Amino acid sequence: MRKKTSDKGQKGLVLIASSDSALRQRCVLGLQDAFPVHQISSRVELEHTMTQSKPAVLLLDLDLPQIDEVKGVSAIQRLCPSTNIILLTEAPDEKEAIIAVKCGAKGYCKKKIEPSHLRKAVSVVQKGEVWVGRKIICQLLGELCSLTETGGKDSPPLTEVYLQYLTPRERQIALLVGSGSSNKEIASSLNICERTVKAHLTSIFQKLQISDRLRLGLFIAGQNHVNHS
Repeated sequence: MRKKTSDKGQKGLVLIASSDSALRQRCVLGLQDAFPVHQISSRVELEHTMTQSKPAVLLLDLDLPQIDEVKGVSAIQRLCPSTNIILLTEAPDEKEAIIAVKCGAKGYCKKKIEPSHLRKAVSVVQKGEVWVGRKIICQLLGELCSLTETGGKDSPPLTEVYLQYLTPRERQIALLVGSGSSNKEIASSLNICERTVKAHLTSIFQKLQISDRLRLGLFIAGQNHVNHS
């Protein structure tokens, strides 16, 4: 008889970085039944664990000493580019959230987030998606639209880029990402597996020179907004 494998064992490590022991404990209790977790309390431990363990997700307390708050996210991301960073803050702020996303964070939420929401946030970013408020996405979209309208170098017209380089299937997937579909929803609508969706997304990122799913979605949504305005 085949042994039943633990779903938790198949998921990537979640690293909790905070000097606040109570916060670390709340996060551990909220996640330990669903994910393998490890906790650290200093910048030195953070650097060592990021480079050695390469966690799938980092829950980073913005009050952790010596990280330079949200501006330090880029430096931490460079320690392990594959790690998805979720920032934890005492008082969420829209401007700070936008800076966080631009610095590479995939999530931004309050420290007192409900355990069920924390598990959802970790699951979402571990799949390559983003956990931020709708207002943040709208503001980022507005900035992207402005770049597109003014011909910004970082946001060339979609028709100039993807029609030339993307395959028909890649175009379908890119447009579905722009409409807000998850990998699971894309796989279901196109009758393909999620692994195939991820492979196509990797190719799309390379061809469009876009670094991640969020920027792809904003890029396409922003172009569609300009085309219909």
